[in-house]
Amino acid sequence: MEQEFYKSNKLNKEKMHQLLPKRNHPASIRFLIMFTLFLATATMVVLCWEQSWWKFALALFGFGIMGCSLFACQHETIHNTAFKSMRLNRIAAFVCGVGHLYAPTAFRELHFTHHRHTHEPGKDPEISLGAKPLPSIVATLPAYMGWISGFSLLMFKLMMLFFGALGMPDIIRKRWFPFIRNAVKNQIAFESAVTLCVHAGIATMAILFYPGFWGLFIGQAVSHCLLASYLIMEHSGLPHKGTVLEKTRSIKTNSFIKLLMWNMPYHAEHHAYPGVPFHALPKLHKEIFNELAHKEEGYIDFHLKVIQSKI
Repeated sequence: MEQEFYKSNKLNKEKMHQLLPKRNHPASIRFLIMFTLFLATATMVVLCWEQSWWKFALALFGFGIMGCSLFACQHETIHNTAFKSMRLNRIAAFVCGVGHLYAPTAFRELHFTHHRHTHEPGKDPEISLGAKPLPSIVATLPAYMGWISGFSLLMFKLMMLFFGALGMPDIIRKRWFPFIRNAVKNQIAFESAVTLCVHAGIATMAILFYPGFWGLFIGQAVSHCLLASYLIMEHSGLPHKGTVLEKTRSIKTNSFIKLLMWNMPYHAEHHAYPGVPFHALPKLHKEIFNELAHKEEGYIDFHLKVIQSKI
């Protein structure tokens, strides 16, 4: 996505030319480390199935964290900005999607619509269902707790996979997934079918060979709980009108989270200039820092504020 959704007076053409170039090297190193750790934690989950509960819990937590990193990598690669190579972007997006239950083309359709209609009720698919606005997930304590459980996020993605594999029938697409274009339904069908087959294979191994493979499905639930707790901060509680910087929150966090999440905490910056690669977002952050409307809140502060306001 090369479209820009904000114009900063501090960014002239020369500075933008410095920020926009794509590179293979930063993403290649990060992807290899991330996916190796994902496979390692997946192996730990399987092997710890019959170990003590705390070993299994630690393995699940590690797997959940690396699952979030897969989502972040897929987010960058569907923008085709993680790597300079288009082929590498497509491969990484597909591999991450299989690991985290998200067909990349379906994600791209949803996410690009989200960029074009950020935080607009009835238009932004992140806060709408079938072009109808959804209640705010921070409006009530039950809504907040329901969201951070990860259940609704996981169910939504499973529905997209299931109906995507069926070819996204029009009656379903128009009612629940209107952001998906007819032109990409076949691609979504292929990606969804492969993802479902891989996880069906894991279930088969759990039944026929070793029940520890069931732990990977529990790990998916843990991962989506962690991911939902992260994603809730990006726009929730912010105005539905105004500039994209007024409707989007950048998150104050540490270097480890930025590394793990492919610099996604620079979220307002990304929404303003989605064509800027992840490795250049820290520079973009410095350039437009004074223009950011929401930048001082960290994860713990945000969640505590929501809980305290509802008690």
